[in-house]
Amino acid sequence: MVSQKTIEIVKATAPIIKEKGEEITRRMYQIAFEERPDYKRSFETTWMQHLDGGGQAHKLAAAVYAYATHIDRLDELALAVETIAHRHVETRILPEQYPLIGEKLLQAMKDVLQDAATDEVILAWAEAYDALANIFIQKEKVIYKQEDQELTEQLARANNLGASD
Repeated sequence: MVSQKTIEIVKATAPIIKEKGEEITRRMYQIAFEERPDYKRSFETTWMQHLDGGGQAHKLAAAVYAYATHIDRLDELALAVETIAHRHVETRILPEQYPLIGEKLLQAMKDVLQDAATDEVILAWAEAYDALANIFIQKEKVIYKQEDQELTEQLARANNLGASD
């Protein structure tokens, strides 16, 4: 999924992500919502409390740190990924939203980490983000498809009931 060099760089940045993660994610939400205020609607039923991310920023920071420390052992995050994917579907997160969020996460890393956010670090995190985004997109596609199938079956049953009246 990601190169060995990316794994090494991302793991090496885990301590600073732990220390500055919430500041990074708050900044990411701030700049993402400035550019796309409509994205905030996806968070109305989450821990999102303020424009800067509120409790959601804390949760995302913890998830980013977990990813940084487990990037070479993603199977250990399978339950968390599944839970997050279901939550994304509940809040109607769509595949086309991932690129902007990734771009703003990297921008926030640069803003917060400044000199520590070298080109090499940002390139590694870009590769890592893209890999994780693809995992979520694929998992969410399956969940959306299951939900669509269930809805179609419910509508068919409802139509059959209505036709028998």
